[in-house]
Amino acid sequence: MKGSASIELQTRKSVRRGERTSIESLFSYGERRKQFELEADVRRWRTKVRVKILLMPPEEALSVLKSWREGIKIEIPKLGSLTTLADITKKRGEKTSLNGILASTARRTPFFAEESVSAGESVLCHLEIIH
Repeated sequence: MKGSASIELQTRKSVRRGERTSIESLFSYGERRKQFELEADVRRWRTKVRVKILLMPPEEALSVLKSWREGIKIEIPKLGSLTTLADITKKRGEKTSLNGILASTARRTPFFAEESVSAGESVLCHLEIIH
């Protein structure tokens, strides 16, 4: 069973393309504690999760995307991603946060930024649950 969840977060620092960063350094404690609802069951150390940090499309692009018919895949620029095991057991529909679902070691795992982002910019944190 697959599921996904997304939450909008604000970056606390600027990162240039190719620079090393991590979820913990990119987002403040408060941002990492923002709640989202799980769309699938998650089991601690058994469920694989993929976190993708995506750049937010400009507002005018969002209205165009909404007007397009279903079935068209649109690629949103990705800041970075990581795949790890969940550090919590929760049922579908329950709320959690990045701090709740990711172990501290996963939050500190470095990745290379695929795009640049400025401090205070909103990004979309997309979580895929892979069983």
